[in-house]
Amino acid sequence: MKQAYGIPGGALASAFLGMLFCLWTALGNEVAFCVTAGCSLYQDLVIAGLSLWWIGAAAFAALLCLALLGAVPAGHRLAGLILLADVLLLLLMALTAPCVSCLVVACFFALTYWLFGRALHRDQRHAARLPLLLAVWLVLFVVNAGQVLRLQGDVWTVSENPDQATVRMFFSPSCAACREGINLLSGSVDVAFCPVAENDADVARVERMLALLEEGRSLREAVAGCQDVDEPGPWAFLHPGQWGLRLRLQRNRAHIFSAGSRTVPFFEYRGLPAMLRKQAQPPAPARTGEPVIRFSPATGPAFPDAGLPLEPQVAGQCGGPAPCP
Repeated sequence: MKQAYGIPGGALASAFLGMLFCLWTALGNEVAFCVTAGCSLYQDLVIAGLSLWWIGAAAFAALLCLALLGAVPAGHRLAGLILLADVLLLLLMALTAPCVSCLVVACFFALTYWLFGRALHRDQRHAARLPLLLAVWLVLFVVNAGQVLRLQGDVWTVSENPDQATVRMFFSPSCAACREGINLLSGSVDVAFCPVAENDADVARVERMLALLEEGRSLREAVAGCQDVDEPGPWAFLHPGQWGLRLRLQRNRAHIFSAGSRTVPFFEYRGLPAMLRKQAQPPAPARTGEPVIRFSPATGPAFPDAGLPLEPQVAGQCGGPAPCP
């Protein structure tokens, strides 16, 4: 005797909301809540000439029709196939860049599949067990969600206008080369300064530096004045007042590591720095009648370039568990 399942209300509602979201995105919503690079990467993805969002809307529409017809077994199988395809998409995003809108759609697919399964096995003991496919989906979803949260943590800078700067300088207050760079570049609106800490003593120095900056000192003066701090105890990291500061410092240090570096000072360029634009201009033509002197590259005199180099010099860098001498 064929079992009558009726209309699964939960799966019906989930499929309907998922279809509305896909249609809303396909028609061009103006709510920019997707804040990752994956959104731009996947918004124009086309399969067989159709946008990914229209394919998602059609998939939800098919699940909606099966729910209205009470075809729970067929709906559960179709939802499983769709969820398997979504698992492959989540794996692709985990290897490239996550898309927040795609993660929202993934939640509706997983919820619809789970609700169809609940309606299919409502009278069986193993109905509460987590299916293997859903478990794999959950792992990949957590990986992508973690990447989204990590990407939202921008670097922390002590400069007033970091968005206007085309150069970021990551420095440790205990690094002599960093202090030299701050003395040369402090006051330039084209440079944003991002502190890092290599140990608990550096955390105490940065904390003192921030206090001096709040008193109106310049960054050069604050870095020079934060050197004489008491050596923190072995349990200094348990002080709750420093947890937020330590998180920001660790985020800056992780940014350096993700860029493939291990040392400070570390320079990061975003576009052509303003201090190099004057140097990039072609030289003025020689005046009429003025002799032109040409030098051979092998024997001619060498004139050193002035200003900040295009590639940061490695001399004077320091890193590792101990601060610079």
